[in-house]
Amino acid sequence: MNARPLSPTLAPGHLAHLPHLPALDGLRGIAILLVLLHNFDVLDLGGARALGSVLVKEFFYVGWIGVQLFFVLSGFLITRGLLVTQHQPDYFQRFFLKRVLRIFPLYYLALLVFLVLLPATGWVEQRAMQYSSLWLWTYLSNWTTPYEPTGGPLPHFWSLAVEEQFYLVWPLLLWKLRLRHIRWLCLGLTALSPLLRLAMVQQGFPDEALYEFTFSRMDALTAGAALAAWDHGQALHGATRWRAWHLQLLALVLLAAAAVASHGFRRVGVVPQVVGYSLLALGCAAVTGWALLADQARSRGASVSRWSAVLRWSVLRQFGQYSYAIYVFHKPLHDLVGVPLLAQWTGQTHTADVGTAWLYFVAATTATFGLGWLSWHLFERHFMALKDRLSTASPTTHAARPTRHAIRGTVTAAQRRHFKPPKVALRAALRGKPAPRR
Repeated sequence: MNARPLSPTLAPGHLAHLPHLPALDGLRGIAILLVLLHNFDVLDLGGARALGSVLVKEFFYVGWIGVQLFFVLSGFLITRGLLVTQHQPDYFQRFFLKRVLRIFPLYYLALLVFLVLLPATGWVEQRAMQYSSLWLWTYLSNWTTPYEPTGGPLPHFWSLAVEEQFYLVWPLLLWKLRLRHIRWLCLGLTALSPLLRLAMVQQGFPDEALYEFTFSRMDALTAGAALAAWDHGQALHGATRWRAWHLQLLALVLLAAAAVASHGFRRVGVVPQVVGYSLLALGCAAVTGWALLADQARSRGASVSRWSAVLRWSVLRQFGQYSYAIYVFHKPLHDLVGVPLLAQWTGQTHTADVGTAWLYFVAATTATFGLGWLSWHLFERHFMALKDRLSTASPTTHAARPTRHAIRGTVTAAQRRHFKPPKVALRAALRGKPAPRR
């Protein structure tokens, strides 16, 4: 299927109606389920080597790649929004207002609950920290968590810190750049990231630093951004020859190469972290591009494959919708509630029984989904509504003067090729007479 733009580039007065991409909600749902799979892993095989048990253990382990998929999706969606608003006077205001209202309320509520309120009441023992909690409060914990002996009280917040740092810097870099320069910037940073990880290996940095430092995961963010720049260019200039199956094939090749380079998607190690991370990022970008083309084809009424239809499953999309709260709360729920209950049930914090491990995963996932649902409906969506009201306070501010790109994006390349000027109406207008009726 052809990858015609989902919609023409929008005029500035209609920026609030940037088309939604349902398949990406499904991809986000897959990403959060992978993360839960990894962090809810309570299976301890000991010396057991039964093939079925080993495969289940590996399946739990590789869930860490969900974070890489999250980074690619963030890079794509953030860049997509920035490119649409790039030439507007409220470019920075619009972006940072949306990010603050979407990210800050739940993040700081979680810090208040888990770092202040629960320890003060004695319900939770204060977890020892080598570094000040100020690193958490300032979205910089990914620089200290690798050196925390126990990971700190909220060790999974490192990825939120990486994304927030990206949100602060990326709009500044894209502000005045032309589209072709943005593409080169994305490609350059994607290529630079593995070189920086290699330099860190040579300098003796710990594995967790290669995993959590911001520039170590830069290739995933910029691979998603490169996809957004490519798609934005197609929206400006018409259709492309890329088809969904091209990206499906490319994704399979890249993910297979990542599996080989990382020795079965190992999370740490020299080759997995230097080469494997980049191949995995490119593979996730190809998967995201395939989902994007599937959404575009569906919007035109074209048939889509069964695999792409999976991404529109209601359950997956709901996991994607609530993924932020699920991610924030899943680790504390596991550490403070799940593991103690498992210890009471089995007498230990892990289990050698595959069935028990799966049962724990299903129960913990269900509980975390419920918490995410409550967070969204009772807390988060009120800030989202505030964001929408503030963003559309003056919807006609820039509508009277569309940009050159907005005008070009209103037709496809094929429409421009077959366009014929209305000669009769033009001649009649020049003579001061009304055009004859047809």
